[in-house]
Amino acid sequence: MTHHNAPNKDLPLEDTGISSISGKARKGLPFKRIILLIPVFIAIMFTGGVMGMYFQPAGLRLFYEMTGLEPGGGSDQKIAVPINTTVTPEDIKALEAGAVVALGKLIPRDGVSTIALPFGAGDARIADLPVSVGDWVEKGTILASLDNRPSLEASVEAAKAEVAVSEASLSQVQLSIKASQVENEADLNRAKTNADLARAELERTKSLFARKVVTEAQLDRAKAEAESALLDVARKEATLKRYSSTADISQADVELAKRKLQSAQIALRTAEVNLEKSIVRAPFDGTVLDLLVQPGERPSSAGLIEFGNTREMTAEMEIYQNQIGRLNIGDTVVLRAEALAQELRGTLTEIGLIVGRQNIISVDPAANTDARVVTVVVTLDETSSELAANLTNLEILGYFQPASERDTK
Repeated sequence: MTHHNAPNKDLPLEDTGISSISGKARKGLPFKRIILLIPVFIAIMFTGGVMGMYFQPAGLRLFYEMTGLEPGGGSDQKIAVPINTTVTPEDIKALEAGAVVALGKLIPRDGVSTIALPFGAGDARIADLPVSVGDWVEKGTILASLDNRPSLEASVEAAKAEVAVSEASLSQVQLSIKASQVENEADLNRAKTNADLARAELERTKSLFARKVVTEAQLDRAKAEAESALLDVARKEATLKRYSSTADISQADVELAKRKLQSAQIALRTAEVNLEKSIVRAPFDGTVLDLLVQPGERPSSAGLIEFGNTREMTAEMEIYQNQIGRLNIGDTVVLRAEALAQELRGTLTEIGLIVGRQNIISVDPAANTDARVVTVVVTLDETSSELAANLTNLEILGYFQPASERDTK
């Protein structure tokens, strides 16, 4: 009888499926699994942290209260809170009361103007910027000077000198004509005197010839002298007529001189207009909102200065097309934004005539970014305009209370 309790070393070993190599591998498995679990653990911790900061459960809030910490204390931005989308009880009441709510932005009346270089300024560079951001300037005030001004000023001086020369030339021609006229008037008077003497001499000669005192030859000579004197008078009179105001020939030199003077004056005006191309003036009363260039730079197509009348602020709002029919000119509007310490108030003054795509987009990721809207303009009252003067392009929420709905309540 064979006993199987004691192993027999002479018999072949029983194959159990476990080798020394597999035993070593089994000892290494826990370490590799730990390595693989580390990224999963990190991902779970990160996801949990983000969700905890977003939802802030009671336990996390209790921890903040006990430690005195606050979410986002080390950052300028709030954690997991969309900017400018906080819904207040007042917002809910306004919506329940039937108000039309719209997104918009604050802009000066007539919008923000980009001041560009004058037409024909060429490749001129900025020489001087006498204004700063925030300055209020009146219409016509110089906002910038260009480096082409010295050459254009020289052109103006040259044109002024040419005008002076032309004026002197005209005066010279006029004086010359006046002197010639006086001289010819004297010659005419002398010719008339000679004609009178010749006529008197002819009469005496005729008397003497009748008494046979003088010969016929002497009478003929007296007649010839009298006729010659009359012809001389006629010639002098014709010459004098050349200097009259109605004679085209006599005024030819004066007209030529006047035309030269007119040409010089036009050249002066052209030079003065070109001189204006060396400076940039304020087109209307307004505030310098931003400087887009610095002295020494060549302005680009983006312009030089952002400019607007911030003393008359408005709000440009976008109303959904299915709600525009509820609004009318004169409706009161309340405007709110987190950047404002208090509400702004205004009146609906303009309603657009075109339905277009939405341009002012909410921070809500679920918002409809392809909505069809109508742009309206709200004019702020004086107090609200002062509060909004330094907040151009600030995104705001507007609450419109249609007049018809106010009257029924």
